[in-house]
Amino acid sequence: MPPKTGKNEESREKSRAALLRAGADLLVEHALQNPFAALRLRAICERAGYSTGAFYLHWASVDEYYNALAELLAAEDQDNADFATLEEIAESSADASALTAIARVSDRDFQTLVGSSLYDAGELLNLTWGRTHLRSQIAHRYQMWDQATGQLYEKILASRGREPRPPLDWDRIGTILQGLIEGLGLRHKVDPIAASASSEPESGLYAKAVAALLAVLTRPVGDNASLEEAIQALLP
Repeated sequence: MPPKTGKNEESREKSRAALLRAGADLLVEHALQNPFAALRLRAICERAGYSTGAFYLHWASVDEYYNALAELLAAEDQDNADFATLEEIAESSADASALTAIARVSDRDFQTLVGSSLYDAGELLNLTWGRTHLRSQIAHRYQMWDQATGQLYEKILASRGREPRPPLDWDRIGTILQGLIEGLGLRHKVDPIAASASSEPESGLYAKAVAALLAVLTRPVGDNASLEEAIQALLP
């Protein structure tokens, strides 16, 4: 039997598309209201290996627990420890080439990100309550990441005579690299072959992209070309 055509089929496809879009909208709206809706008290306690009585020693209600969990996922303490490790790697690479130092730091950064047990939950929080309940706190955390990331690569490149190309500064370069690692980190979770981590002696995709971007986003001291001019020279 040939497929249906005409106005009836067009109307059917239109209604199908509208229903799917409505579901997508509601999925996001409900998650924004409560990203923890799937959590159940008994399941939480069973996973932790404690009784519900132990739970209520800490929180009077599940809503209080949700708030505490959100605060944990938005906290900066662990981030500070991770960046301290990356700084040590940057400092220990002082005698290596710029490319080698960048690869060491960026590879470790990517491995730490995708290997974190809290990464997936943190990304869910960023996409939901990070836009509503915790907007200022999450925004501040992003800014901290941007600044710390920029300082990492400043430590590597400034000592080798490189500086940001105008109109960028190290913080803005950190913002670009943070956007890159988040995108590739999510892709790695779904498709680790495409968004590969490092494997000796090959650097991972993130490390290659960081090096390529920094080659364009920074310049040797004395080179007066702006970012736009450097891009135009590469892509005439």
